[in-house]
Amino acid sequence: MKRLETFDINGLKPALRHCNSGAKNDVLNTNGCCYYQWTACLIDMMKPKQVVELGGAMGVWALCALHYLPEDSILHSITLEEFGIEFSFIKDKYPNLNMITGDDLDMKHWEGIDLTKTDLWFFDSLHTEEQLRKEMELYGEHIKKGALVLFDDIRMPELWPVWQDIMDGKYGGYDTHEGTDPLHYSGYGLAVKT
Repeated sequence: MKRLETFDINGLKPALRHCNSGAKNDVLNTNGCCYYQWTACLIDMMKPKQVVELGGAMGVWALCALHYLPEDSILHSITLEEFGIEFSFIKDKYPNLNMITGDDLDMKHWEGIDLTKTDLWFFDSLHTEEQLRKEMELYGEHIKKGALVLFDDIRMPELWPVWQDIMDGKYGGYDTHEGTDPLHYSGYGLAVKT
């Protein structure tokens, strides 16, 4: 959060040039929704070697992460097929981005990728309790000790029960923190695997 106080958004703007105005406004917003800028700061400070994003959609979060992701690191982002708009905001070539179109509950999409090497996870796919529970069951065994796991929209009624179970240890040991204010008005969870 301290790094965010001095973050210069102008450096990120060129990466967003293919985004629509709504997406750009979300990224520029620091009033109750600064997690995009916070993500750029986090990546810059953390310098993760491997990042996994579940629910890449049109690619806004990925663009913010890629801006500071070291060239020798990799971001794997998976999203459901969305009638051609999946990853549509990502027009530039990013050699350290692996875009996957498909169901993240189908583990065949990860063949040849060692998920246990992931330093940073971002859970932002279908916002249903059933989906997040299945993801925690599938991916939990791949989340290594010390990995940072981010959960978007945890204050939504569909996701809150899962976040409570994560805090209570149902999915293994995590040190948890809620970053809803100021990161995202609809909820933002941060968890470190212990």
